[in-house]
Amino acid sequence: MTVGYFERRCSSDSLGQTHQFHRGVWAHVSGTLCPDELAEQFGLDENIVRDAADVRELPRMEYSGGIEYVFVRLPLVRDDVIKTAPLLAAVSKTQFVTINPANNFSPQAAEPFLTTTTDKPGALLAATIACAVAAYEQQIHDLAGNIAAARHRLSRHEVKNADFIEFVAIEDSLNEFHSSLEGLASVLGQLALNRRGLFTVRDLEALGDLVLHVKQLLVMVTANSQTITSIQNAYSTIANNVLNQRMKVLTAITILLAIPNVFYGMYGMNIALPFQGEAWAYPVITGFTVLLIGIVYIFAKRLRLF
Repeated sequence: MTVGYFERRCSSDSLGQTHQFHRGVWAHVSGTLCPDELAEQFGLDENIVRDAADVRELPRMEYSGGIEYVFVRLPLVRDDVIKTAPLLAAVSKTQFVTINPANNFSPQAAEPFLTTTTDKPGALLAATIACAVAAYEQQIHDLAGNIAAARHRLSRHEVKNADFIEFVAIEDSLNEFHSSLEGLASVLGQLALNRRGLFTVRDLEALGDLVLHVKQLLVMVTANSQTITSIQNAYSTIANNVLNQRMKVLTAITILLAIPNVFYGMYGMNIALPFQGEAWAYPVITGFTVLLIGIVYIFAKRLRLF
């Protein structure tokens, strides 16, 4: 377990790391958790801190002992697989603590969204959520780029089975993003009510903007999922059409090859047949069968039989 302390004393300063915990400092915990130690050090609810270690914990809010506990999920990329992992923010009027067992978040990542000093816990929470939303947006754009590339390959008939395996992974990521963003939208709606008086007017405006942003991301996730479905349906239709065309070609070849077998089969019988003793019989019969094949082919093409 790693505990870091971050501080910004002036809005124009950068977010710096300090070695001591005091009022106005952002405390960030990462790695394997020790819930009892964290509960004692920061005055947190041990059971709620323990929930942060659950990889399946969904976005939600809980209030206990004068502290608002906010669970959100952030994108997590490992081994080229995009999932999400929980982040717990414990916020009161005097302190702000983030707990991230998956190590997919750091206070420095939220610095571009922080417009004030670290002695305002409400602003720190808004900046943390804004950072999470920005991470979702980046990952969704990356997935959309992968989908567009596969669609381009499909138009050039270069799509491979590996693309559809990738689609399965992308759909799984999009579904996880959708559920996490829906939960985040619900959390933002509850925070905007400001029941605990944690937020200033500026913070509430930022939360309102985040609600709209999350809704836009939900629309993007749905659109990308529909695009994947459309690509899969299009490829299935194209594959069926190609198969039908090939079956028609094979059927036509089979029929055309059966025509000369009729004549060759007759002259292979052990009975007397016309012209069998003539030297010109073979080229004439061969030429006749070729002509007959051509006539049948032209006739079938005009009738669009193949």
